[in-house]
This record gives sequence, structure tokens and C-alpha cells, in this order.
Amino acid sequence: MSSPLPQSLSFESGKGPSVLVVILNWNSPEETKTAVASVFAMDYQNLRVAIIENGSIDNSAEILKELVSDRVQLILSPENLGYTGGCNLGFDLAVQSNADYVWLLNSDAVTEANALSSLIRIAEHDHTIGLISPIIATLHDPSKLVHVVGRFDPKTPRCDSTKDIEVGRRWITSDPGQIMLLGTALLVRVAMVRKIGGFDAALFAYWEDTDLSLRANKAGFRNVVDFNSVVYHTERSAKETPDEIKPHFWYYMARNEIYFWKKHVSLFGRIKPLWWQYTTQLKFLKLVKGNEVSRQAILAGLWDGWFRNTGAYRSNLRMPYLASKIVEAHSEIR
Repeated sequence: MSSPLPQSLSFESGKGPSVLVVILNWNSPEETKTAVASVFAMDYQNLRVAIIENGSIDNSAEILKELVSDRVQLILSPENLGYTGGCNLGFDLAVQSNADYVWLLNSDAVTEANALSSLIRIAEHDHTIGLISPIIATLHDPSKLVHVVGRFDPKTPRCDSTKDIEVGRRWITSDPGQIMLLGTALLVRVAMVRKIGGFDAALFAYWEDTDLSLRANKAGFRNVVDFNSVVYHTERSAKETPDEIKPHFWYYMARNEIYFWKKHVSLFGRIKPLWWQYTTQLKFLKLVKGNEVSRQAILAGLWDGWFRNTGAYRSNLRMPYLASKIVEAHSEIR
């Protein structure tokens, strides 16, 4: 497939570090338009926006063409490359354009006016920072924090996250080399991308930010949180509202966590986290009982994770019959 990338972008010289804001669209043009509007309402000026139209099956391309200007590029991918592949197009464009930073912003997120300028200020004071994130709050309840920071514990091993600001501050102080950040509104230093690459395309969607965070730490970069900036994001809870969760989410979450542990932890060390992951998926199987499509997605995700099958989710993916019956039996007795 030929590259859908346009020619290099130009930034304004002498007006601070150059930032390419990358917004991935997939069948959500109205949310994307809102996200773009919030970007241009910010107080940071030396930026360009790349909207990656990621193979949508609706009329997204036609709607988003209205936004194209000297500061907004629309990149049309003829197929859905997943979150990883779509964002990697943005990374490639940033490298090609000699941008200083990429700011990955989810299409269903809205920024505060000072969010990017605050992130840039911190990143520019320490060039060992590879990744920096704002605090993430709920779009429909701005007072409710949904994510502050994550932490990777290589000894256990496990990944934890917290919504508590004070806990987040302690983790960053006590475990600076183990910080995990979400991709929701992630500022990425392009110099780091040149060194370690972008997202692992094999993941397609979910766990890619955790993987990138760990790779950044291993390469000697710091991951930090800006406690003075907030981005608001549409949140859906798998535990609280499982019927609202799409089957592809269940599939990728089941598959990619297994992929992550196999990629980053030794054969012996991965036994414990893989067991925890398996028991968690058994609980999710109970949670979606009655929704056969979601149950099959979880089972297929487990199977493909164990055997390192990658690619996009398809509704006809299945765990082999006998294996699925064993797993389902386990879920009933736990």
C-alpha cells in the first residue's frame, strides 16, 4: 500500500517548540471536530493538526475535509490501521516535518486552554523526558478524575494505576523509571521516536501506550505527569456498564495484555501476571453473560494472545471449541 502521508508540514520559527497534534478519527467525525476546536482554543500557537482518517465506513472523510486549512491536514488511510498504525502515520509525519513534539489527542477528548503550553513548559526544562501526560478527567463530570498515572513493577511483576493525585506524586518520586502513561493526551518527544520508534503496530489497539512507556523507560527517557494540566475524556466503564462496551474492546484487552507480558517479561517471570490476567478475563466472561458476541470476543482474545496472533478484530474469530468449553467451565466455578 502506498503511503497516505502528505508533504512535510511547516511550523512558525521563533514561537516555541513545534508540535504536531495527532487526532485519530474512526467513525466519529463530530467528536473529532469538537476535539480540533478545543485545540485551537488553547493558548499554545506553534502547532499543526493532523487528522488521521483511519478507514472509517461512514462519511467521516467528507465531513472532516471542511476542517482542512494551512494548520490542519487530513490524512486519509484507505484501511483501518488500528490506533497503533494510525498514530504511527502521525509519528512519521512529525519526523518528516522535523517537529519537536507529537501530541496524541483522542478524538473524544477536550482540552483545557493551558494544557499544551503547560506540558511543553515541563518537557523543555528536562530533555530526558520522553513522554508527558496531563491528568485525565471525565468529560461529563469534570470534577471526577479517571486517571493520574500508572506504574510498572518489574519485581512482582504487575501494572497498577491510580486516580489519586497524591499517590501519583509519590510514585513519580519513588519509582521514576517505572512510570506508565495513557495515550489519551500524550505528549511525545520526537527525538525519542527517532530512537525507539512509535507504537508497536502488532497491538493494533490497547496496551500500546503501556508498551511505549516501558520502552521509553528502558531507553533512558523519563515519563512524567503534569499535575497542572487536565484533559477531559469520554469514559465508559467495562465493569459498570459492560453492555455499552464494544466486542473489539474485550478482544484487544484480552489479547494484548498477554502479548505485553510475553514481550517484556522472562518465561518464568510472566507466569504470575498471565495467571492474574486469565482470572480477570474469567470475571469478564461472567460480566458479559448473555452477550454471546462479547463472550466470543474475550475467548478469541485469550486464544490469540496465547498464540501471538495479531491483526484486527473480526467478529468471526473464535477460540477452538474444546478450549472454549474448558475456559467457560473455569469461569463458572470461580
